[in-house]
Amino acid sequence: MYLSDFIKKPVISPTGERIGKLKDVIVSSDHSYPIIKALKISITGKETINVSWRYIGGLGKEIKLKYSLEDIKPYKIQKHDIILLKDVMDRQVVDIEGKKIRRVNDIKISPTNGHFHVIGVDIGVNGILRRLSLNRIAKPLGITSNEDLISWKDIDPLGSDYSNVKLKVPKQKIKKLHPADMAEIVDQLGLNESLNILTSLDDESAADTLEEVSPERQVSLLEGMDSQRAAEILDEMSPDDAADVLADLPEEKAEELLDLMEPEESDDLRKLLKYPENTAGGIMTTEFAYVDQDLTVRAVLNSLRHMAEDVETIYYVYVISKRGDLVGVISLRDLLLSESNRNVSEIMHTHIIKADVMEDQHEVAQKIAKYNLIALPVVEEETKLRGIITVDDAIDIVLPTAWKKRVPRMFGR
Repeated sequence: MYLSDFIKKPVISPTGERIGKLKDVIVSSDHSYPIIKALKISITGKETINVSWRYIGGLGKEIKLKYSLEDIKPYKIQKHDIILLKDVMDRQVVDIEGKKIRRVNDIKISPTNGHFHVIGVDIGVNGILRRLSLNRIAKPLGITSNEDLISWKDIDPLGSDYSNVKLKVPKQKIKKLHPADMAEIVDQLGLNESLNILTSLDDESAADTLEEVSPERQVSLLEGMDSQRAAEILDEMSPDDAADVLADLPEEKAEELLDLMEPEESDDLRKLLKYPENTAGGIMTTEFAYVDQDLTVRAVLNSLRHMAEDVETIYYVYVISKRGDLVGVISLRDLLLSESNRNVSEIMHTHIIKADVMEDQHEVAQKIAKYNLIALPVVEEETKLRGIITVDDAIDIVLPTAWKKRVPRMFGR
């Protein structure tokens, strides 16, 4: 039995008189498989009335009332009630397993133990054909009669009501999706639904997802969400990505978010934002591994264990002097193959390929490609290390936007 089988069916009085038609079905969300609590009936020539299930004789080709309308006390909608046609039908369902957005085409209802339960939602073509009374053309069109049903126990609303987008699996599992897959879903949804998805994630997962969505959608999402929440997500984003999206926001909004962010993160972003967008300074990240030149290999390796979570890549470790000048670079391989008691200044490479903060971004990309680098240090005043540009960011510069997401990320972000 499907909801479409009953909607608009005639409602009959105890005396057999046709008094209206079924407009909607009200169920309780207090159960794993919601039970029908009441019917919304459109009375001929009058307003709609909600009739408790205890006054209903049953669902079929017609709905017969046990009592006359004068003897029926209208049912009051409860907090956890769901109005099926209004709240669920035609709504979007995020199929987490299939990483797709599907539409609820019909709702399956089953009589069990004296009650009518909602069993699941039909997301298949047959659901549409059924509603249009075109079931007979399914076979000639080669459409199988198999149900494409999502069990109701797998439906989980985002937010406090069922008028929001639903998930095929509980939202606790949504963060297990790869951020790129989540971003693809977010990009397909409307703004409000996208905000619901991001709101359901923790700050780190939301930041990872936001980094993967299109720049236009990034801006609209940050403008659409609560400013404090937006600032918390920006805190978790890579500095270069966060700076990019802030640069695209209206200046007043960007300033508001910067003021709400953690001071350390905010200061980093303000420094990045002062560089022109298409320069090395405009695309670099400030999260990189660096050590003092007087450390031993053992001390450097110990330091890397602590800084690994906060840097873009640890494959290159940059060596700076006590005055903060970039004096060398060591690869992780160099460190692992060196005696642990040697000083890093003895094994570091002093011929450093680098870029100036004001260097054009395309020249930077060409430099990374020419020397087969994983990352390139960016300096100011020739020796002051300000950031790095990874090969991922270099690829973003030279590839068309449509191709960027097809390239696997080399670094975890």
